[in-house]
Amino acid sequence: MAKVFKRGKYYYYRLSVNGRDTWKSTKHTNKEEAGKVADANADAQKGRGNVEEFFQALMQRIVTLPENERAETRQKLARRLMMTQQHTLALADAWQVWCDSPMKGNPGADTTERYAGHWQRFKEWADGRKLEFLHEVTTNHADEYARDLWRDKVAPRTFNGHMVFLRGMFATLKKAASLTENPWSEIKTMEKQTQGRVNFTPDELATIIRKADGFIRYAVGLAIFTGLRLGDVMTLRWSDIHEDKIEITPSKTARKGKTVTLPVHPVLALLLAERRKQVSGDYVFPVEREEYLREPTRITNQFQKFLTDTCGIVTTEAKGEHRQRAIVRKGFHSLRHSFVSLCAINGVPQVVIQDLVGHGSPAMTALYSHADFSQKKSAIGLLPSMAFGTTEFAPNEAKKSDPIPTDPRRHP
Repeated sequence: MAKVFKRGKYYYYRLSVNGRDTWKSTKHTNKEEAGKVADANADAQKGRGNVEEFFQALMQRIVTLPENERAETRQKLARRLMMTQQHTLALADAWQVWCDSPMKGNPGADTTERYAGHWQRFKEWADGRKLEFLHEVTTNHADEYARDLWRDKVAPRTFNGHMVFLRGMFATLKKAASLTENPWSEIKTMEKQTQGRVNFTPDELATIIRKADGFIRYAVGLAIFTGLRLGDVMTLRWSDIHEDKIEITPSKTARKGKTVTLPVHPVLALLLAERRKQVSGDYVFPVEREEYLREPTRITNQFQKFLTDTCGIVTTEAKGEHRQRAIVRKGFHSLRHSFVSLCAINGVPQVVIQDLVGHGSPAMTALYSHADFSQKKSAIGLLPSMAFGTTEFAPNEAKKSDPIPTDPRRHP
């Protein structure tokens, strides 16, 4: 053990610097611990010892510093050490490098714009803490940023979007920035507040059917009797409609080429015949289709205005502490929920409902075979014949019209 001696409170050891002897404090009052520090520094000066031993000696010195200096010293040393690595990536350049990387995938324009907002917020936060390089961002920084974001009272979905993006971005830039770890890997996402649509009440549905006119009348009829989504209704072709069925590849399953076959309910058949006399061309909603393809929200907003202004239906849920905007609970998609609930309440087997609305649950596929057309036709026949005021429909059939019952279960 190197020679140490006590001077005042601490033990000291001799160190040669530029040919001159000097005495250094070990910051230890215990002779044995002081000797370890002296030995480690002597070995380091002479080039002996391994990296781990040097690291332990360094850590022993750091813990002797005043508590308020330790964290800053660690960060300074870490920055100096990391600056010797082969590759560094400045935070100022990180966004462009990420954009140019094929490893990020191919997000759409809207998604990329949203990501840019996530990055800008984090970059401004990091600048305030004088972080210059990507490798300087530690797990503690990630945890601190997550808390800062949550204090802004963002919605869980927004919070999750930030965390997932930053985790993915750092993973993409790992090689370019010589990252040894992903500081965001331990940040957990928040449980989302459900923002799905809910069923219309019986009275609300009766009001919608009674007051719907124009294209909304036929769009509502299609949704109630088929469960089709708004986009699929707006782009429906006459060639998709046959004598007793509709065959369509929903937009959500277009990539997989999955086609859905939907039997046509008698009331829907009359509505479609009525609509056919009103329009020409290939599409059931030629004008609305063009508008929907240009700007989908215009059709959505038009239907929401019909619900609130014409039908007097409350469609939103008030904003909360971590939700800056009200949630739309009732809209066109609620008609799809109502269709599913009505089928369930009328005893339609779940596998048939699954086939009708185009769900593809692996668990259901493992338990059941696909429903055939006769099963689906029987299921559609169970739906009550809600009166749309079609004069061609027999009065005794119209009397069967009952408002759709509510079902406590929720359906996507």
